[in-house]
Amino acid sequence: MRDGIQSKYTNIVFIFLLIIGFSFIIIRLTPPVRLIKNFVYYAAYPNVNAANQIFQAAGDFADNIKSIVYIRQENLFYKQKNQELSDKLRNYNEMLASYERLVKLLDAQKIRNTKSVFAKITVREPHEWYQWFIINKGSDSGLYNGLPVAFLKEDGNLCAVGAIVETYSNSSKVALITNILSAVPVRIKGKNISCLAEGFNSNLIKITYIPLNADIKPGDEFEASPLSSVFPEGMPVGKIISVSGEQEMHFKTAVGEVFFEADALYEAVILIAQEDVK
Repeated sequence: MRDGIQSKYTNIVFIFLLIIGFSFIIIRLTPPVRLIKNFVYYAAYPNVNAANQIFQAAGDFADNIKSIVYIRQENLFYKQKNQELSDKLRNYNEMLASYERLVKLLDAQKIRNTKSVFAKITVREPHEWYQWFIINKGSDSGLYNGLPVAFLKEDGNLCAVGAIVETYSNSSKVALITNILSAVPVRIKGKNISCLAEGFNSNLIKITYIPLNADIKPGDEFEASPLSSVFPEGMPVGKIISVSGEQEMHFKTAVGEVFFEADALYEAVILIAQEDVK
């Protein structure tokens, strides 16, 4: 009777282990699963072989944990290296862009007896977009009030932007020619017609004091005249887009647009007369 009960108990344990075994086979017997299986088997049938299987499975599981840790450390290392390389690539691209701009400046039409200083625009208020900005060069770089500020166009030529009105050790404030307080003596290119370019606080310029009989039309370019006390004679300023038929005290007016691109204005070129360089 007792042998029958023990045999029945053995059959139940065998069936239970068989079910667990099939389950382990289904889930592909990963190391953690093998370890649990061996523990269960050892609990049911304690023997040396089962104990060895437990220790072997535990060792495999520990090795896998160790591999996971190592792989994670390697991933972190390579992620850091990848970030460093990305930063270097970004710095390289910035240096390449600066180099290309410097090449354009060197290839630009030279203005006699002047020294060119490159500066970055560091502050530009949105609500005063066409009035002024701050550059990162000042008196320590030889700058002072009244110096002309230019923009390097895509074609490699310089055009008028504004003038320095406030100078500090490492920064300067530049008033743009589009500032409503600005008035630049200009002439129509190739026609020797003198007039005045007044700011609008926009990318447009009002051309005033144009003689009534002057032959001007949309598309005509205007440049700094010999009467300008800031910009070198002949420096490009903008072009005419419309001519008004109205008269103002024996003169007519026109509207022009500046050559510098407001949305691409990140750097400026300051021109210093050589005879003024200390």
